[in-house]
Amino acid sequence: MRESQRKKLIMAGLGKAQKKSNRRKYKCIHPNCNLDSIKSHSQQKKGQLSSIAEDSSVYAMRKNMYQLFNAEIKDLLSKQTIGEASRYKGYCNAHDTNIFSPIENGNLDIDNPEHNFLLLLRAVSYEYASKRGMYDQKKDILSQVGHLFSYEGKKNYEASSYGIKVFLEKDAPYYLSLLFDIYESEDWSKIKYNSFQIEKNIGVSSTTCFSPLREDHPSWMAENFEKPQPFISFSVVPDASKTSVAFVWFAEIADLCGEYSRIDINQEDISNVINTYIFCESEDVCVKPSLWEKISIPDKNMIYRHMGESDSLSSANRVPLVLDW
Repeated sequence: MRESQRKKLIMAGLGKAQKKSNRRKYKCIHPNCNLDSIKSHSQQKKGQLSSIAEDSSVYAMRKNMYQLFNAEIKDLLSKQTIGEASRYKGYCNAHDTNIFSPIENGNLDIDNPEHNFLLLLRAVSYEYASKRGMYDQKKDILSQVGHLFSYEGKKNYEASSYGIKVFLEKDAPYYLSLLFDIYESEDWSKIKYNSFQIEKNIGVSSTTCFSPLREDHPSWMAENFEKPQPFISFSVVPDASKTSVAFVWFAEIADLCGEYSRIDINQEDISNVINTYIFCESEDVCVKPSLWEKISIPDKNMIYRHMGESDSLSSANRVPLVLDW
């Protein structure tokens, strides 16, 4: 088979898988709800996204696999309306509204433990919903075009799917149960956080989870395979005149999170540190258009290379500064 024909068949299969993924429905994440989820915003449309939007648009992570592979330029961030950006099939309308209302519409208090808990819950909810959608989409893609993969390509693809399956079957149920127990009991002592406020809108918004162990995560998991994977949530929430930054984790893994408890808004390299976490760890980042468009193509490519990597803080200055600091 010619390579051009193979590529055409792969793109056709990706298109079919993407359409099936778009139509697929999921139940609300709340444990006592059987309603279908809506397309929620992991970053509030009327709040943080509006505060960095220009002409109602931001640069956000591409989620459409067909568009990403079909695009001539493989940009990981694309210009999207704030209605399209940062969407996930998480909660039904009632639970999405009721659970997160305390931190909506400019009411976020970065010193309030309940508000920090809700930032953690939203980040974990986004992670879970994204991975359950990704797992099903990967199965759809494999059924459509798996026969066109090389042996090694198919092997790596299946290994990636298995990692997501483990998260969905082991880690997510444990942590979601813990989160909703905290939510019902209002026992905020079960979380820890280091949150602070920057006295300007830095032009970037983010909601994500990542391992506090970063580059040491694989070795820790090899020795602790039966334990749930540890993670920390990272939220960057701008509004008209300031930006709230929150690192939140479970008290039970506090011994793994010393690095994050020591981050200080007044430390000399704080802008580079926050910039690094946003662009090396976040799978859900949105950027003000005029900020992103002034970045050179070489610098954008460097950022794309770093995305998804677990760089140590010592490499913070290697990631081009995007923030309006």
